[in-house]
Parts: sequence; C-alpha cells; structure tokens
Amino acid sequence: MQNSNLSEIVGLIARHQSRLRGLVRCLLVRPADVDDVLQEINSVLWEKASEFQAGTDFWAWASQIARFKVLNHIRKYSRDRLVFDDQWLNELADLAEERLSQIDHRRDALEGCLNKLPPPQRQLIDLRYAGGHAIESISEIIGRPQASIRQTLYRVRQTLLACIQSKLEAEGGAA
Repeated sequence: MQNSNLSEIVGLIARHQSRLRGLVRCLLVRPADVDDVLQEINSVLWEKASEFQAGTDFWAWASQIARFKVLNHIRKYSRDRLVFDDQWLNELADLAEERLSQIDHRRDALEGCLNKLPPPQRQLIDLRYAGGHAIESISEIIGRPQASIRQTLYRVRQTLLACIQSKLEAEGGAA
C-alpha cells in the first residue's frame, strides 16, 4: 500500500471511530463486547485497506464490516437464552445508521451555526461547553454577573437551536 493511501485510510478510520462505536453500541449491550468488536472491526478495516477504493463511500464499506462483525459476535453467543435473529438485527442496524446520519447532519449544522456567532457569544459557549466551566467560573473569567451569563447562554442556545432547525429544513432534513 502506498504512503498516501495509508495516511488516507488511517484518517478515514479515525474520522469514523465514534460513528462506528455508536453503531456497535446500538447492537450490543455489554461495553466490553462493544470494545472487543470495535477492535475487530478496526483490524479488518486495516487488513482490507487495500480493497477500499479511494473516492467511494467509506462509511458504507466500514458499516457493512461492522454489521458482519456484530452478527458473528452474536452468533458466538447463540447458546444464551436471549438472542435476536439476523433480520431483526439488520433492521436495528439500519435504524442505527439512519439515526447516526441524522446526528452527523445536526453536528454539521451546529458547527456552521457556531461559526456565525459573534465572538463574545462564541466565547461564552466555548467556556461553558468546550471548556466545561461552571457559570461561577465563567463569571470570574469574564467579569460579568452570573445571572447575566445564564441569560445570555439561554438566548444563545435558543439562537443556535433556531439556526440548526433552519439549516436542517433548508437541506430537507428533519429538525
């Protein structure tokens, strides 16, 4: 495999990790099983990296591998009392993929809306959510009363919600 292909596949695997984990978590219950299967999925993605054609849909390819790995994992435990059939699991996987796609669209819309915020509002959002600061801490950092910060954050969240809904409706997606 060439270096450019290697770095591309590494980037694609890394970029889709949370989405793959979300899909596997929707289909398996035990966190240890999720971790084990995700590790198997990553191994297969790496082993079959040369089969992936650049410019095609990586998520479609990776999610199919994930489905097969989850089904194989469940089949190993088919002696357990409660095991779901393949058809039901495929339906559940379809639903999970659809929901994950919706989350991705919402995340993209949120990112676009955050970029439109004036710097003081963006600073508040970043301090509160990216930085994890409490209102009291933000008050000390920027020198504004706590009540003012709470009210501003409320208004900014409302603005972001309206912006996200508007973007999703414009794209034809569900808000």
